[in-house]
Amino acid sequence: MFIKLFLITGVVVAVSFLAMGISIFVKKNGKFPSFEIGKNKEMRKLGITCAKHDEIKCHNRHKKEEPCDCG
Repeated sequence: MFIKLFLITGVVVAVSFLAMGISIFVKKNGKFPSFEIGKNKEMRKLGITCAKHDEIKCHNRHKKEEPCDCG
């Protein structure tokens, strides 16, 4: 029972990786889409910022005794 489930899972994962590889190979640019907020132009256009950078901004404001209104 366990071996059968393991084999089925392995085949599904292998087919998924193969499909992703083929889709990247067929596309013009051949790259994965960027999901990082700092590198994604569309997210920056919408005003969505990285939580890490928000924390850095708030921390720097706190050092200068300015109130932090991040969020």
